[in-house]
Amino acid sequence: MKLQRNFLFLMLLITIGCNKFNDKKEVTVSYPQNLHEFHKNVWTYYTNKNVEDAKIEDLLADLAQNGAFTTIDYTNKIRSNWPVKEHLQNVQDLAINYNNTSSKYYQNKKLSEQIHTSLNYWLDNDFLSTNWHDQQIGVPELLLPTLFLMENELTKKQLNKAEVLLQRAKIKMSGQNKVWLSTNVLLRSLLFRKSDSVALASTAIQSELKIAKRVGVKSDWSYHEHGAQLQFGNYGLSYLEDMIKTYTFLGNTPFQFQKDKIKFLRNIILEGQQWILYNNSYDTNACGRQLFPNEQINKANRLKACIQKMKVLDEEFTEAFNDALNSKKLSVNKHFWKSDFQVHRRKDFYFSVKMSSKRVVGTESVNKENVQGYYMGDGVALLSTNGKEYENVFPFWDWKKLPGTTIIQDKKPLPIIKFKEFKTNSTFVGGVSNGKNGIAVMDYNRDGLKAKKSWFLIDDTIVCLGSGISANTNYPVTTAVNQSFLKGNVVVGKNDAIQTNLRKGNAIQPNWILHDNIGYLFPKEGNINFSTNILEGSWNKVAKRYRPVLLTEHIFKLWINHGTQPRDKSYNYLLVPNATQDKMLRLQKNNPFKIINTKQQQSVESLDKKQAGIVFYKAGTSKIKCGITVDKPCVVLIEEKPNQLMLAVSDPSQQLKNINVTIQGKYIVENSNYNKGKTQFTVNLPQGEYAGKTVELTLEKI
Repeated sequence: MKLQRNFLFLMLLITIGCNKFNDKKEVTVSYPQNLHEFHKNVWTYYTNKNVEDAKIEDLLADLAQNGAFTTIDYTNKIRSNWPVKEHLQNVQDLAINYNNTSSKYYQNKKLSEQIHTSLNYWLDNDFLSTNWHDQQIGVPELLLPTLFLMENELTKKQLNKAEVLLQRAKIKMSGQNKVWLSTNVLLRSLLFRKSDSVALASTAIQSELKIAKRVGVKSDWSYHEHGAQLQFGNYGLSYLEDMIKTYTFLGNTPFQFQKDKIKFLRNIILEGQQWILYNNSYDTNACGRQLFPNEQINKANRLKACIQKMKVLDEEFTEAFNDALNSKKLSVNKHFWKSDFQVHRRKDFYFSVKMSSKRVVGTESVNKENVQGYYMGDGVALLSTNGKEYENVFPFWDWKKLPGTTIIQDKKPLPIIKFKEFKTNSTFVGGVSNGKNGIAVMDYNRDGLKAKKSWFLIDDTIVCLGSGISANTNYPVTTAVNQSFLKGNVVVGKNDAIQTNLRKGNAIQPNWILHDNIGYLFPKEGNINFSTNILEGSWNKVAKRYRPVLLTEHIFKLWINHGTQPRDKSYNYLLVPNATQDKMLRLQKNNPFKIINTKQQQSVESLDKKQAGIVFYKAGTSKIKCGITVDKPCVVLIEEKPNQLMLAVSDPSQQLKNINVTIQGKYIVENSNYNKGKTQFTVNLPQGEYAGKTVELTLEKI
């Protein structure tokens, strides 16, 4: 009874601003008993969608006598975001308000005639794009709601023509593509009263609610599609939406989801998706190839809508879902070991770094989208305090100076990459996390450039290190520190002097820079450059679906120049969220960390020695914490507590079975022995799906 009540409540809340279910409307069509509740759920879902009457007025004004919409070019064959599909969405909107008792168009006879004329225009012409996705997924998905909403008025001829289009969807493939296709089969089977096919489609959809060996949800709760590629905001977000929708459609029916599937949906949000939602913005690093206008906001709103629905479906975890909607609540660190992706966040800032390797695809360009994104998986490191720093910045980005990346600044156009093709030659890529702090590391090797890059994410500071930067090139090699919209003054501190409102700095050697609430501390001198120019940009340079309209914006760009033919160059800088001039002056005088930055080892230790991290690129002994010795390359995160040493260890290569560790002092830990003032122990590493995951140990001091 409780579950049934939850489903009914969800149907009322399924869309923002929804109307009450019209149980007074007489639906003359009939369904078998085992499909009756399923049909009712579908009917309720679509009649509760909110379409403003003003939009209907605009659509009708655009509708020609033959059923076409005058603003749609029906000859368009573009693969990406095929605009001809808007016709079906328009017809669906008309059908929704035709069946909505709160609309002035409810059961309007003339509107009914216009719906049928427009529906026939599509059925008679069977418009096709050059993208298989439109024919098998997009068109059936948009057509089916109209067929349900107008079913009691449809002719046999209309249904026969529609069935030809709907039959193009078959249960096949895997991941979200399988979910899309299977959902189309599910609803088609309902429409034609085929119970056996409904059962098969339901089983196929539920079969994707699992930890996937290939594409789909991974063991770290990230999402992959098109190979081992992070697809949180593209396929992953659609997957979550469709799973919640079909879970709702099938509620209280013979085909409903198994009980344990709600837990899986919960974990997708609480262990995965919620991590990349910050201050009503969706992390750019998690958007995949969909770098479109307002996309960070749109994806954030879609995810929040999913979370609101889950609060009803899974009410025992309402508090956790409420926390997921509140950016101030999540103050943690997480490394997604299956995706070479790490997130570090506190209540007043968000940071992520996206990497790639021989295992993980960095990015893709499909359907002429993300055409500039060649380096989007090369250690792009984004820091936000307000969620707006990178919102719609893409037309103005210098795509060879993406924040966090070390890149050769040649004059060649960026290659356009296809899905599954982009992997670096790096194997030592990954990270460690104890849930509070973390380290991300990338032994970078791509296109003749090598660099050992790491990010130490400790409390409210990010320490960025690079060493061994080498390339045989006559072009400069740079490390981009940041690139965002210009907001207010740029303040530069050097020794005891402070300069404000600077517009440009070439080859300067500052102690620190402050811009838009973010501080940049440079402990060692370097060839630092920044600019605040007005730049021209166009969305057409990002995705070819857009017209080449020129736009202008002030852009703040900060980078380190390593020169031409670099050999073993390095960098060392700190990112300081929510910084002030006073804070930067204090940090200049009292750097909070001891830093080691070599090709063999990168390490960071807080001055109070309570927090530390070490990247061992080779077996060896650390120069901090009295010397920690490991017999294989690894990453170690350390937190010192009274009479305890908390260790977090991982293998970025994901190839090792164990690591032998020796540490000064006498400690009790599993698989250990004490000899001559040192404790030796073995860390057994996760294997298979969990290779690369952090192992946490507590060493009790004796």
